[in-house]
Amino acid sequence: MNLEDIYATSAEEQRRVTELFESYPPRREDDFFHPDCTKEYYFPVEDGEIRVFHHLPKNPVGRRPVVFVSGWGTIPEGFKDFFDVVNGRIECYYIETREKNSSRLDRRKAQLGMDQLARDVQKVLQTELQSADTGELRDFALIATCWGSTILAHGLARRILSAPTVVLFDPMHSLWFPKWLLKWVVPLIPLWLWNLIRPVGKRIALKGMNEPTQRRRAELFVDNATLWKWKRSGIQVQDADLYRSMPHIQQEVLVMNGVQDKIHEQEHYPKLAALIPKGRFFHIPVDESQREQLLGLASVLFAQVTKDEGLPQELRGFERSIRS
Repeated sequence: MNLEDIYATSAEEQRRVTELFESYPPRREDDFFHPDCTKEYYFPVEDGEIRVFHHLPKNPVGRRPVVFVSGWGTIPEGFKDFFDVVNGRIECYYIETREKNSSRLDRRKAQLGMDQLARDVQKVLQTELQSADTGELRDFALIATCWGSTILAHGLARRILSAPTVVLFDPMHSLWFPKWLLKWVVPLIPLWLWNLIRPVGKRIALKGMNEPTQRRRAELFVDNATLWKWKRSGIQVQDADLYRSMPHIQQEVLVMNGVQDKIHEQEHYPKLAALIPKGRFFHIPVDESQREQLLGLASVLFAQVTKDEGLPQELRGFERSIRS
């Protein structure tokens, strides 16, 4: 697999990306979170509740809903560009997994391992997207980014969850914190000390991350972290490895990438896609400041096609060959 060929970008592709972004400009004049179009609620899961946003505009252009799962420890403020693109256009569920600061968990016994994270997502899908007529799940697109993609891939591999269409942006092959830190240091340091050294830890974790937009977002997420959740989940997911999981996924999965930064390392994505028996890989070249906007754009496009129609026409030229 030649990564240089896979990530080579033509002027024509750049032009098409520009046209796509111009076709779906951000809608900042209206508030995505206005209660007239977005319902915020807490969904019951094992040993607690997780927060879900359901956006249902009056005149959506989409033909099916999109369910979106974001990355490790994220908060909605870091996905403003995503919300501005889907705003008023499509029906969208935004699920916040339990390691995020919004979850309400029984601290004594709540589990934050990979199986539990995937079970939470599946419970939301089964409850919110089940057809009242048939009892089957409606047609929808399940889209995730970064650690959210890792959770979905793990759930697919373990047969915990499924969806008609699955799109994984930048799946993290394993948690980006160093394994030696998770195994030998994190369990030994008490939470009161973690709170004291949080600024130092943030500088160490983000050292060498020179992309300004993604660095600001990462700093925002670290500053808003609930440390006991990060600590427990970090310990419980430290052995997660998509290089082991991907070959066990039976359904078609679309793996996508737009940009490289310290956390999102491009070399892994085509390799991971190739491990999935029905995996496909797409590179949609964007500037690092447009990463979250691209997630919104993809969501709008996948909302406008059904499962049977498959890939949106606008994305077909961005697929890369990953198998000889």
